[in-house]
Order: sequence, then C-alpha cells, then structure tokens
Amino acid sequence: MTTSVLPKDEIQLVYISERCADTDDNAIAKIKCRAEPNNNRRNITGALLYTEHYFLQYLEGEATVVDALYDSICLDPRHTNARVLLRTPIKQRDFSHWSLGVKKLLDSQENQDLIAVLNMIGRASTVSKSQLDWFKLALK
Repeated sequence: MTTSVLPKDEIQLVYISERCADTDDNAIAKIKCRAEPNNNRRNITGALLYTEHYFLQYLEGEATVVDALYDSICLDPRHTNARVLLRTPIKQRDFSHWSLGVKKLLDSQENQDLIAVLNMIGRASTVSKSQLDWFKLALK
C-alpha cells in the first residue's frame, strides 16, 4: 500500500467537522466501507475519530490527492462546518497501516479528557499541534 520512501509532496491534513444529528453509527460504517477501497486505490492513509458531536480526521498522501479528497469530503451532507486544523508536509506517515481507521470516543470515564479537548477544538478558531498529538495517541 505505502512505500517506505515518500514522494516530496506528501502531506498530512487534519480537519474537524460537526457531525449531523442523523449521522448514526451505521452511516459511519458505510463511510468506512466505501472509503477503504477508494483510499487504497489513491494511496491515502489516515484515521477518523468521532464523538456524538464531532469528526476529527487525519488524511495522509500525495498533496493534490489529499486536497481533492478533502474538497469532496466538505460536500458530504453527513457533517457541517468542516475546517482544516493542520496541513503539513510529512516525511513519514503516522497511519500507514490504515486506509481508514475509525474510532468512536464513547462517553466513558477513560475518554473524558479526549472528548473535552475535541469539544474545545470544535469550538475554537485555532488549535495547537500538541493538542492534535493527543488524538494521534488515541488512534494508534
């Protein structure tokens, strides 16, 4: 799927969006089933973290391909208010083993800190790289 030597124009793009109330877990399972083969074909890797209110997704791959995918994701009616938190060149992928890993943050004691940070990021106009690193740990 991915090679050990990445092209020079590889990026990681992280975005957050507001999950629509009618986007249930079955809809998210359908997203995963459709995205996995498409991402494999495009050599895109990444992970999707979600809660009752938000999606946070990491996308990795060739810049033009990732940017085009993000543009199409923004048109998806299952969420609103998509905004890029980070778009940066990478030398190594963080999610090279996933064409699309998906993780739901349940409202449990162990996830309270992550949910609180995700809710804060969802309402914030800026985010720090260290805040995003928390989510990488949760997804790995």
